[in-house]
Amino acid sequence: MSAYNRVTLVGNLVRDPEVKKVGKQSKTNFTIAVDRFVGKDKDPETDYFTIVSWGKLAEVCGDYLAKGKKVLVDGRIQIRAYVQENEKKWVTEIVAENLKFLSSADKENSKQLA
Repeated sequence: MSAYNRVTLVGNLVRDPEVKKVGKQSKTNFTIAVDRFVGKDKDPETDYFTIVSWGKLAEVCGDYLAKGKKVLVDGRIQIRAYVQENEKKWVTEIVAENLKFLSSADKENSKQLA
């Protein structure tokens, strides 16, 4: 194996997904908060991850996800660069390839998406 880029996260949406069209394809951005264990007798710290989904998965995310919902996201880490005001900026995001709804309200209708 020459390379491997895989990440699985479980967290809660911190805001409603933002859906837009890029060409003919749907794209959804949302952020999840994931608690991180920092030691016994200490409160967990929270990390925030930007999640991007494309195509049918993006449409489903836009239709069914909302702030506060718990999800499992499986995908890959992507780092991209852009220039703003003559300064190079970097963005690290998770590109979702699979997603599972985990919120208790969705238990009966839990859907695994690929």
